[in-house]
Amino acid sequence: MCYFEWLKAVGPIAIALAVFFVTVWFYRWQKRLATEKLRHDLYERRFAIYVAFRDLLLALPDLAKSDDEIKAACRKASIARFEALFLLDDPKIQAYLEDLCRQANGVIGDIVFLDATKKQPAWTNDPQVVRDVLERSQRLGAAKLDLPNRHLEELPQRFTQFLRLTDFLK
Repeated sequence: MCYFEWLKAVGPIAIALAVFFVTVWFYRWQKRLATEKLRHDLYERRFAIYVAFRDLLLALPDLAKSDDEIKAACRKASIARFEALFLLDDPKIQAYLEDLCRQANGVIGDIVFLDATKKQPAWTNDPQVVRDVLERSQRLGAAKLDLPNRHLEELPQRFTQFLRLTDFLK
């Protein structure tokens, strides 16, 4: 009989302790899961920035891409650059992306100028316009090849520290 009375007294305390430890374990598991989800979400957003700039660099020398597709890739990269301010906390990579956008905007400026001269054939009678068209055409051709050649290797290296995703199951 004494054993049952002791069990009645200790039983609720043992159950309360078991519930407490299970609750603590579950809380820690949820916290770890939320941390991993945040890490994964940051990875996806940072990877989208990387992909926007990679697509821009790949679109420039691609002869199958139209000027409108290159302009769209440049707009996408420019928008990604603004998101980088919040997702990439390294001023060096932000300055790098800013410089890359500036160089791409120079290419876009040349594309827009050449498109405008194609639409206005009367401008081709002016020797200054003809010189500008030739100069910008040469500059555009060189920039479409030079920009990707310089940055396609460097871009992944700049993003390496931001695109590391550890496996949750490890």
